[in-house]
Amino acid sequence: MNPREDIARETQLLLQLVAKVKDLNILVAKESGVMNLKCPCGTVILSATPIISNLKDRQRGLLKSRIKDHLRTKHGISKQTIRLVLTQAFAAD
Repeated sequence: MNPREDIARETQLLLQLVAKVKDLNILVAKESGVMNLKCPCGTVILSATPIISNLKDRQRGLLKSRIKDHLRTKHGISKQTIRLVLTQAFAAD
């Protein structure tokens, strides 16, 4: 595969992941439901975890940490790109 195809695939993966995290943030804001996140590649990043209002900030931190680890180890994405993706994914709309 040429580098242009790799970049296009990586961009698509990151866009899909950001969309999923934004949807998940809506649930966390409502303080109800279950957090679970699966990467577009098929790997489970965070298994089903009930949202607990007292732990909401810590649960978001856990989610960010899991996303960082997954993107670095599984996809080899740079720290700078991950930082940008997380900023976009967790930005208040």
